[in-house]
Amino acid sequence: MHFEDNLVSAKELVKVKKKRNQPYIYGRFEPEVQSKRESEGWELYKVLKDQVKMKKDKPQDEKFEDEVWVLFASLGFDYMNKDRHLEIPYSANDPNLTKQIDVFAVDDETILFVECKCARAGKKANFKDDIEAISGIRTGLFAEARRAFPNRKVKYIFATKNYEVNEQDRMRMEDFGIQHFDEYAIKYFRELSRHLGKCARFQLLGYLFNGQKIDSMDNCVPAIEGKMGGYTYYSFSIEPDKLLKIAYVLHRNEANSDMIPTYQRIIKKTRLREIQQFINNGGFFPNSLVISIDTKGKKLRFDVATPQVENAISRIGILHLPQLYRSAYIVDGQHRLYGYADSKYGSSNSIPVVAFENLDRDKQVKLFMEINENQKSVSKR
Repeated sequence: MHFEDNLVSAKELVKVKKKRNQPYIYGRFEPEVQSKRESEGWELYKVLKDQVKMKKDKPQDEKFEDEVWVLFASLGFDYMNKDRHLEIPYSANDPNLTKQIDVFAVDDETILFVECKCARAGKKANFKDDIEAISGIRTGLFAEARRAFPNRKVKYIFATKNYEVNEQDRMRMEDFGIQHFDEYAIKYFRELSRHLGKCARFQLLGYLFNGQKIDSMDNCVPAIEGKMGGYTYYSFSIEPDKLLKIAYVLHRNEANSDMIPTYQRIIKKTRLREIQQFINNGGFFPNSLVISIDTKGKKLRFDVATPQVENAISRIGILHLPQLYRSAYIVDGQHRLYGYADSKYGSSNSIPVVAFENLDRDKQVKLFMEINENQKSVSKR
């Protein structure tokens, strides 16, 4: 029996999500034990023919695990653990050596392991032993996960609630490639999923895999290189599905505090739905998105075409975009871009883009403000 037999997908995943989204545990008991159960924290929910149905609050640790599980289910992962008892082997020599996984999530690109730690209130933590234990078995866990789901990137997430995580533990997690999710990160992605639905997964992947290569991404686009405001820029058209993979939006949120200054508000759900409907009905936006390409210290490759227009200050050629997560910061146009997510036109339409190279955050903020203050609003009708 393989661990993947304890995963759920499709309709079964939706059913488990509904159950785990409930704040209570339910039980059925004989009427004569009702008083005893009430003394244990249960309360009457419904009187049945021969039994009483009772409920009580989930234990705090279980409630937190369910909260995190439901978050990743809302982000559109295809396979997840069906309960709290998923055990995954981590030793090729001894299949009996296993690790219990709180949340396990898989989509067509990634595999996520999540370990959840919850305290009652503001507890100082020392996770040194936990982190070092993860580092010791992580290779084996990842190998087993890739056996079942090959050709995917893998990440281990350490999720905490009501803990004061010290700087030493944060550095240990960073050294071992473990992503820390505190309350702010969980709240941010929960809010993002409520507004964007499954589209929020693109932002999550940029958050988790910043700078990592996106395998087999076609990154070449015909482009024009020009000058504007003292900056070099590239103008091109690209399929929204391609840009979504490398895009990242600097939302004003504590989860992005290490990337300050941030400057964009989270997209409103109603506005996004309007745009998605507009696009799916054949509508389009002819104005360009504005982005800043983060080259991670390298120079953008631009292959100049021949012939060129003599004495022109612009050049035509082929631009090679970085094949990296979180390499295109959306300065203006997040609504238009996310409107194409999960659309039938995501790979068959192209959208116009003006791309600057390595704009610092302060300049991005200034450009964002200039665009939104100086351009006239377009009627929604």
